[in-house]
Amino acid sequence: MKKLIYSLPAPLFEIFVVELNGYGIEVMNRDSREVVFALYAQEEELEGLRSAVKEIFEELGAGTLILEEEIPEENWEEKWKENFKPIEIPPFIIIPEWEVYTEDRLIPIKLKVGMAFGTGLHPTTQIMLSLIPEFVQKGDTVLDAGTGSGILAVAAAKLGADVYAVDIQDEAVKECTENAWENEVKVRCEKKAVSEVKDKFDVVLANLQIDIFRNDFPKISSLFNKYLIISGIYSDREKKELLSMAEKENLHLVKEISKTEGAERERWYGFVFKHK
Repeated sequence: MKKLIYSLPAPLFEIFVVELNGYGIEVMNRDSREVVFALYAQEEELEGLRSAVKEIFEELGAGTLILEEEIPEENWEEKWKENFKPIEIPPFIIIPEWEVYTEDRLIPIKLKVGMAFGTGLHPTTQIMLSLIPEFVQKGDTVLDAGTGSGILAVAAAKLGADVYAVDIQDEAVKECTENAWENEVKVRCEKKAVSEVKDKFDVVLANLQIDIFRNDFPKISSLFNKYLIISGIYSDREKKELLSMAEKENLHLVKEISKTEGAERERWYGFVFKHK
């Protein structure tokens, strides 16, 4: 197991988290100027993770690798188990892969080791998981655009939806496939940009960075029949920009929610749209 420690300017960190899309991050130190964080990877995952981080840093124009070190496997397993606590986002509960959920109160979603270390799940993921049960019904066809770990695709499949998940990262497609298998649900995970998707779906899930919406919002908004569920929107400025995009595509806002995080009360938004 490898531990990679990075430094990134604080204003860019949340953008990085969304862009990495579901991969576990341990924040080691954070102030108003800088965030120092760690990523963990098995040897077979290492090159894919390094490449993904490098690509995001190049897009952001900042980011530095401070240290790369070997972590004894037994220490990693114990550290993971100590830090990963079940996370309830009704009707779901997120649990590590080794746990068995014996109650019937919530719907369990298992994550494989390494996927959510130290995060408690990002606010945008929590927003999406809270919206999915309200707007995804059994039998719906669902597109998860930019699936990352596949957690949203798994959640929709657990509700009985027919789910197609796409991502441009090889590692994301691998994780999506593995997490679907771990949760005993069928999700078709493929490497593909959202711009390449041809079919239409009842519901589209899009937990993406604002830059992606700037480039692909007309395409994304053309792919759904019932609802478009969006998150990854940070700050009132991005909210205003996203709502303007929706207006241009003749979409009606059905629901808006937000979550705050951290000492600086960073605000993240989620939206549900339908066609007018």
